[in-house]
Amino acid sequence: MNIFTTDIILFLLLISILNDPLLKMFQNLNLDFITSEILIGLILILILWLIHKLVLRKYIFKK
Repeated sequence: MNIFTTDIILFLLLISILNDPLLKMFQNLNLDFITSEILIGLILILILWLIHKLVLRKYIFKK
């Protein structure tokens, strides 16, 4: 399996797990839906980037 395929699968899992709790948290802060989803997207991309650099490249897909 390619590392980028793993990234896509991991990103979809992160969306399905973290989208609803983060959306509820941002809605409680009285942010509108579009702003909440943009912030959630940025948070998920940051998490995916950290996992890609710190875990996948070093331990799973070593060269």
